[in-house]
Amino acid sequence: MRQVILIPAILAIAVISASSASSASSPVPQAPNAATLYRVHCVMCHGPMGKAAIPAMAFIGRQWKHGTKSADMVKIITEGVTGTPMMSFKGKLKVDEIKALAAHVRSFDKTLPPEK
Repeated sequence: MRQVILIPAILAIAVISASSASSASSPVPQAPNAATLYRVHCVMCHGPMGKAAIPAMAFIGRQWKHGTKSADMVKIITEGVTGTPMMSFKGKLKVDEIKALAAHVRSFDKTLPPEK
């Protein structure tokens, strides 16, 4: 009779342990990897480290056309630029990915002052 009582008790402990382990291992949201996003979505036009073969598409060594703040870059990445190859990434990337990508792109130009 003791064996019958022990088996349900052992099963209950196993179930509780398994449910605790699964809730403890639920994925934690991670910050987007901006370098990977850049490599996947941007490098083909803007070049490695922002050094594009076409000077107008470079992020370094030229005047910024659409603003130098991260917010300006978020707008361009989100909306694209009409009449240019720069397409909109709205709907393709999440908002936090676009923000991370904007900060990454801005970091290429070492002449820009740090943002607050």
